[in-house]
Amino acid sequence: MKERHTSLFVTALIAVFTLSLGGLGFVSATDGTVEMVKFNEDGSLDLPVGYRQWQHVGSTFLPKGKTNIIDHKPTKTAEMLDIYVKPDAFNVYMKTGIWPEGTIIAKEFVALNNPNSGGVVTEDYYTGLSVLVKDSSRFPAEAGHLGYFQYGHQKEPYKTNSPLQGRDKCSFCHEEDASDQQYIFASHHIGLTRPK
Repeated sequence: MKERHTSLFVTALIAVFTLSLGGLGFVSATDGTVEMVKFNEDGSLDLPVGYRQWQHVGSTFLPKGKTNIIDHKPTKTAEMLDIYVKPDAFNVYMKTGIWPEGTIIAKEFVALNNPNSGGVVTEDYYTGLSVLVKDSSRFPAEAGHLGYFQYGHQKEPYKTNSPLQGRDKCSFCHEEDASDQQYIFASHHIGLTRPK
């Protein structure tokens, strides 16, 4: 019983420390680590921590030469776009069909190698990152209360923070094509298929 109280106390301290830094943090239920999303006074968002350990919900293939969403330039290689959802938001969405306040989704771009002699295509290196955050207090006028952030379309290291992106860069596409999905493209990702 004493060990349980100590564990709860440590968890509470971590949560208080996380909130005191001004971030949207949570304690992982599996290993006790804090995954941090931190806003700055100017409204920019620091590069998220630990997003590759979030729930992977699917990938999208982008052929070489297609325009990417970060810098709106043609890709130099074929890329895979891997989508990660903050686990607590994923769990709520799968149970209720509603994206909760504090939802964070990361989309990471990965360059692909040419097919090998057996026709197998493998990933080569990370090429970019974009993030969306649902926060009605920060984005009261944005469609779905979603804010969009981009950390560059290049090999790592990515930019360390991102200003809020304008509607013309991200939101308009979600407004036009995902208004029936709470402005988040859940239908594009097999891992977001909810049980019937």
